Amino acid sequence: MNRELSDIIAMVKAGQFDLVFQAAQEIEDAWLRSHVLRDIAKAMAEAGQFDLALQVAQRIEYAWDRSWAFAEVAIAMAKAGQTEEANQVFQLALQAAQEIEDAWSRSLALERVAVAMAKAGQMKEAAQTFQLALQVDQKIEGALVRSSALTDIAKAMAEAGQFDLALQTAREIEDARDRSLALKEIAVAMAEAGQFDLALQVAQKFKNAFLRSLALRDIAKAMAQARQFDLALQTAREIEVAEARSHALWDIAKAMAKAGQFDRALQIAQKIEWVLSDIARAMAEAGQFDLALQVAQKIEGAWFRFLALKGIAEAMAEAGQIERAVEVAEMIDDPIERLQAFAAIIAAKQKAGKEEEGKE
Repeated sequence: MNRELSDIIAMVKAGQFDLVFQAAQEIEDAWLRSHVLRDIAKAMAEAGQFDLALQVAQRIEYAWDRSWAFAEVAIAMAKAGQTEEANQVFQLALQAAQEIEDAWSRSLALERVAVAMAKAGQMKEAAQTFQLALQVDQKIEGALVRSSALTDIAKAMAEAGQFDLALQTAREIEDARDRSLALKEIAVAMAEAGQFDLALQVAQKFKNAFLRSLALRDIAKAMAQARQFDLALQTAREIEVAEARSHALWDIAKAMAKAGQFDRALQIAQKIEWVLSDIARAMAEAGQFDLALQVAQKIEGAWFRFLALKGIAEAMAEAGQIERAVEVAEMIDDPIERLQAFAAIIAAKQKAGKEEEGKE
C-alpha cells in the first residue's frame, strides 16, 4: 500500500492525472481512497485542471474529504480569477459539509470552508459560514467538547482576519482555560496582521500573568518582524515572566540583526548568549566576517560559541573564502560540530567548482 501511494504522489507531481485517478480508484479502503482523491483534486486544481478536479471531488465518498476538496478547488479558481465559478464550488463545499452527521466534525468542516472563503477574498461569505459553524457548535452536547469546538472556530476566525467575530465567539467559550487560549491566539493573529494596538488591548486584559506574558512575547515578536523595534522593546519590557521576556528580546535582537542593525542587536543581547550566537551568524551572512568573529569569541558558553563559529565558517565558505572558513572551523572544539562545519565547507567548494565548470 505504501508503494502504491508513493506511486500516486509521483504521478500527481508529474501531472499524470488520468493515471492518478485510475490508481486511486484501486485503493480498497474507502476512507483512504477518499483522502487520496481529495489530495488529487487539490493538485489538479492548483495545476489549473478545474473541470477534472471537480469530477474527482464529486466522486469522493466521505463528505468531510469531499467538502475539503471542493473548498481547495474553489480557492484555486478564485486565484485564477474565476470568481463566479468559485462561488458555485464553495456552495458544493458547504453542501458536503452539512451532510456530515457528527456535529463537531460538521462544525470543523464548515470552519475549513469559511477559512477557504477568506483566503479567496470572500470575507462576507466567510463570516456567514462561520456563523453556520457556530450554530452547529451550540448544539454540541457536553460543555468541554463544545468549548473545544468554539475555541477552534475562534482561532480560525482570527486567522481569517475576522477579529470582531473571533472575539465574540471566544467570549462564549464556557471553559476558562480554552477561552483564555483562544483570546491569546486572537491577540497574536491581530499582531501578525499589524493591528498592534488591538492586540495589546486583548493581551493586557488577561488576569493570568503567565498567559499574559506569553501573549506579549508573541506580539513583541510580530512587532519586531514588522521592524517596529521601539514598540517591540516597549512591549517586551512589560512582560512579567523572565523566561518569556528573554525569548521576546531574543526575537527582537534576531530581527534587528537581520535588518542590519547590529549595534542595537548587540546592546540587547549582551547577557543572552544564545542571542549573541544568532547575531554572529547574521553578521556573517551579511558578509561582516571580522565583526562576527569578534562577537563569537566573546560568547562564554562553549555550545553557543561553537554554533556561532560553525555559522561563520559556513557563510565564509559560501562567499568563496575557503581558507578563512577552514581556519574558523578549526577553532571549534566540539568534534561533531567541527565535522559538520568541514562538511559544509566541502559542499560549498564543490558547488563553486560545478558553477565554474558550467561557465566554461
